[in-house]
Amino acid sequence: MRIKKLILASMTAMLLMGMPVVQAEEGSTPQQTEQKEVSTPSSFTDIQGHWAQKEIEQLYANGAIQPNETGFFRPDDTVTRAELITMFLAAKGIQPMPDDSAQFADVPNDSWLAPYVKTAYRLGYFHGTELNGQLYFKPDEPVQRQELISILLQAKGDSGKVNQMLWSTTIKALQPYADGQEVAQWGQRGIVYALQNNIASPYSDGTLQPTKLMTRAEAAVYAYHQLLDEQKGTLPRLAQLTTPYKKTLSVETTAYAESNVKAYLGWPLREGIVAVDPNVIPLGTHLYIEGYGYAVAADIGGAVKNQHIDVFLPSLQAALAYGRQKDTKVYILD
Repeated sequence: MRIKKLILASMTAMLLMGMPVVQAEEGSTPQQTEQKEVSTPSSFTDIQGHWAQKEIEQLYANGAIQPNETGFFRPDDTVTRAELITMFLAAKGIQPMPDDSAQFADVPNDSWLAPYVKTAYRLGYFHGTELNGQLYFKPDEPVQRQELISILLQAKGDSGKVNQMLWSTTIKALQPYADGQEVAQWGQRGIVYALQNNIASPYSDGTLQPTKLMTRAEAAVYAYHQLLDEQKGTLPRLAQLTTPYKKTLSVETTAYAESNVKAYLGWPLREGIVAVDPNVIPLGTHLYIEGYGYAVAADIGGAVKNQHIDVFLPSLQAALAYGRQKDTKVYILD
């Protein structure tokens, strides 16, 4: 069940950051709607009176964020790609899976960040930047609004729904905004989907500001309202990880390996991308597949029907060795 929104202390602050708001009566104090509150106080020393204090405290209470050695959250600092990825994974309760493979030229395998980046990459939160044959994550790069919304929708499991949006509808929806044409093509459908589904809203001046750099407080508000699941504490967990899941399926799995093509959702093929029957598993759904690991339903195939999943492997030899496996247990995370 999608959690109802909090009413924040200042409606103006929410409009300025371009987020959906719940109307409060003029002159009244904010009233809280049903939410996933935990009474644990936060250890942050720099958020008292901040417009995002409630969300930050609740993310802390739910174990999604931690104070640094100084006890600061730094709510008004620009959020980096590394901070955003770790916050979003933690908000969903996803435990990173250790992986010794070298994937990102700028994230050393022995870095604390490596398991988070590799897990988010397998789940399709982001796709990396290829340069001179190497893949880069750019962990310290600040995050623009259009990128945050794109990562957020992929973290929510809404990629399939975004992909269904017609380009003609998207372009028409952006026309009324003075800066609608400034949205990068890769982010256009995501921005429109977020607007139409009350995930984001225009700013108070009617602009979208797609290249505006996001703050840690803004990232926290999105993480709390869109990713933190009030049912997480009652859900079953993966046996070797603490990641919660919604249900399980028993399926037949096979493997495929292709080059110079992209998945149905337009993403580069890589380990973690799997082909599914969208009538059984909606595109964009996050999974954990026994013997394979974290995955995202981002592809389809003519022979992939009913209880059948085709997992991507990096070579034909690996795919042939994988063969055809019966009764593979699949955990649905979304």
